[in-house]
Amino acid sequence: MTQSIIIHDTNDLGSINIDLSQDIIEIDRSKIGDTDEERNNYNLYALAKNNKNVKDLVIKLANNGFYITEHKKGTSTFTNYRNKEEFIKRGGLKNLKFDCNLFYSVEEPKINFGENKLLVIFSSVSNFPYNASIKTRNFFPIFKTISKYIPENTTILRIADIGGVVGSFYLNSQYDQKIESNIQFLIEKIQKNLSIKKENIVLYGASKGGTAATYHSIIGCYKCVAVDPIVSDIFHEETYNDPHFTNGGIFKLSKQELFSKALKDYKINSSINIIYSHNSPIYKDIEDIFKGTKINLIEVYHPHIKSHPDVGGKTINILLSMINGLFYNLHKIESKSVEGISYSAILNRVKLKTKIVTKQVLRKLNLI
Repeated sequence: MTQSIIIHDTNDLGSINIDLSQDIIEIDRSKIGDTDEERNNYNLYALAKNNKNVKDLVIKLANNGFYITEHKKGTSTFTNYRNKEEFIKRGGLKNLKFDCNLFYSVEEPKINFGENKLLVIFSSVSNFPYNASIKTRNFFPIFKTISKYIPENTTILRIADIGGVVGSFYLNSQYDQKIESNIQFLIEKIQKNLSIKKENIVLYGASKGGTAATYHSIIGCYKCVAVDPIVSDIFHEETYNDPHFTNGGIFKLSKQELFSKALKDYKINSSINIIYSHNSPIYKDIEDIFKGTKINLIEVYHPHIKSHPDVGGKTINILLSMINGLFYNLHKIESKSVEGISYSAILNRVKLKTKIVTKQVLRKLNLI
């Protein structure tokens, strides 16, 4: 069933009667805006960014499982997550797999040899975070070519982050208190189906994905490389007017509270590694939460890192060294500061524990 609503004035949104029992809610906002482009092309998420009343409306919808799946001619269509058939059709998700109430993709390994490995990749914030397309907004592809640079017997699992408004950071939300446990179940299920040992699993993500990789490695005791994870929402809320919609009731706990609780409740895996930079504005957040714990903090100095978005692109060499090191058990990583232009400094070489590694592989990684 579908409910259609026309908005004439954003000041009247509180009086709108929304039928939350519907599967689809169409909201026509074409009467609002200064230009034809704004009235017709800007969906409600884009409008909510700078309008408190609209923000409250989309948060209310998100807290009841409604997410934008389409926007045409000034009308934003919200589809409820509970109706998976309709959600898949309207969200263009037919090519993704679905299990544990999650959408995901699996990239098969190039070869089947030796001990199978699994790399779990969590998406960062999309380049188009308010786009009406679910796949564009919540399944932003990070490092598409990474399979070229890791062991060829590695399966790659990419999980969509559907929740909140522009994503839930792969964390529990008011609407879905099982996101975290479902992600853990999915990883375990794929691990079991592919006969992968837990020590051969690595979690990876940057920014929002780094938040997820760090958190899920803590609660699941996995190896991890996270790049400049967002572990506090204060900077983005105050500096950029809450672009991730974290302030407004979507989450029960702040990220600071969530990570502080996790560090107390779980035994910390010493193979959790965070790459960050003093030139990133969230540098202090990372240090305040993790310094003094068993989590390894790799502080990178690079002349071209000016802000948070730069950290991922300027630390790829270190990232790949660490991911491969975790897969091959090449080295033990410890907290330290390094120059981004030279990653050999972070390696503390130990005796190799796998027969898969050859001198050719080591030379390719610049490890010998």
